[in-house]
Amino acid sequence: MRATNWLRTLYWYLGGLSIILATLGCLAGIGYAKYLQVQQAMSMPAPPEMPVAVGLAEAKEVRFSRSSVVVGTVFAARSVRLRTELSGLVTEVPMEVGQRVDKGEVLVQMDVRTENAELKSALASLKLARADLVRLQSMARSNAISAQEAETAEANVIRCEADVDRLNVLIDRKTLRAPFDARVGLFQLHEGQYLDAGTEITTLEGIDNYYDIDFSVPKHVAETLNVDDEVRLEMTYSSDRFQPNQRTVKVIAIDSKADAISRTVLARARIYDPPSTMRPNDSVRIVVDYGAPVDAIAVPATAIRRGPAGATVFVVVEKEGQLRAESRNVLLAGSGNGTTAWIAMGVRSGEQVVAEGSFKLREGALLTPVEIDRPDVPGDALIAPTLELGGE
Repeated sequence: MRATNWLRTLYWYLGGLSIILATLGCLAGIGYAKYLQVQQAMSMPAPPEMPVAVGLAEAKEVRFSRSSVVVGTVFAARSVRLRTELSGLVTEVPMEVGQRVDKGEVLVQMDVRTENAELKSALASLKLARADLVRLQSMARSNAISAQEAETAEANVIRCEADVDRLNVLIDRKTLRAPFDARVGLFQLHEGQYLDAGTEITTLEGIDNYYDIDFSVPKHVAETLNVDDEVRLEMTYSSDRFQPNQRTVKVIAIDSKADAISRTVLARARIYDPPSTMRPNDSVRIVVDYGAPVDAIAVPATAIRRGPAGATVFVVVEKEGQLRAESRNVLLAGSGNGTTAWIAMGVRSGEQVVAEGSFKLREGALLTPVEIDRPDVPGDALIAPTLELGGE
C-alpha cells in the first residue's frame, strides 16, 4: 500500500516537471526566433530620411528708426457734464438725444413761476423806489428835505435793483442753456420730474474741427520728444473690415512731471478734421519715433521661435548637397508691422530662414522648400517698427 502511494507521488512530480520543461522549451524557441528577427532587421539598411516641407524667406538688411507704440485717449476740445444748480420741477425739455445744439440754446427749463412772481413784485418796488428818488432829489435841491433823506431813497433804489438782479439770476440758473456749440449725449429726463441740486442730466461734447489725444510715453522717449514734433496715429476704422489708417499729428503739449506710479510722461497731440467714426474716449495707437536710425536684419515674424533660452531661428544650410536646418540664437531689435521681425545679431543678410513650418523642425532636419503666400520683407529702406510698448 505504501509502495503504491510512493509511486503515485513520483508520477505526479515527473509529470509536473515534464510540463515545466516543455514550457521552458517553448519560451526558448520563441525567444530565439525573436532574436533572429532582430538580427535580420539590424542587418537591413536604414530607411531613407523623410524631408520636412517648409516655407523659406530671405533675410534682408534694413535701416529703421526706433519707435515706441503707446495707447492714446481721444478727448473733445470742450466737454461738460450738464448738472442742475438748484432743485426744482422740470417743466420743459427742448433738447433731444444726439442733437446738435448752439451756444445759448435752452436745453432744460425748470419751474420758475415763484421766481417770476417775486420778480414782478421786485420790479414794482423798483419802479416806486425810482419815482420816490426823483421826487426827493427835486425836493433836496430846493432844500425842502435833508440830504440824508435823499441818500436813503437812493439806497432803496439800489436795494430794489439788487433784488431784481438776484431773481433774474435764480431764473437763469433754473434755465439750463448750452455753454457752447455741442452735441447732446444720452439722458433720461421728462417734464414733471423733480431734480435735486447737482443732479447730472447728460454730457455735452463740443463740436470743433479737432480732437485732442492724450498719451503717455516712457521717460527715455519723452526726453527726445518736443512740442510741434510729429507722431503717427494708427486707426482701424472701417465699415466692413479692419483696414489700417495712419495719419500724422503734432504734439501740442508735454506734461511738466512724470507719473508717480508708471514713471511715464503724459503728452498731448491734436488731430484736425478727425474721421466721423472717431468719438471722445476712443483709444488709438500712437507711434513715437525716437533716436538715430539703426541697422538690422529683417525676417518674417513667423520665423522667430521663442523659448526658455530666448529667441531662435532655423537657418537653411547646405550639407553634402542637401538642405538642412540649423538652429541659431538671435538677438531681437523689435518688430515691424506685426509681420516682420528685426534681428540685431544671429543672422546675416542673404541667408535663407524657415518662415513657415519651423515648429516641425529639429536640429539638422532635412528640408524641402515649398511656395508660401506672404508679403515681401522690406529691405534697404527707412522703416519705423514697433520696438516698445508703453502704457496709456
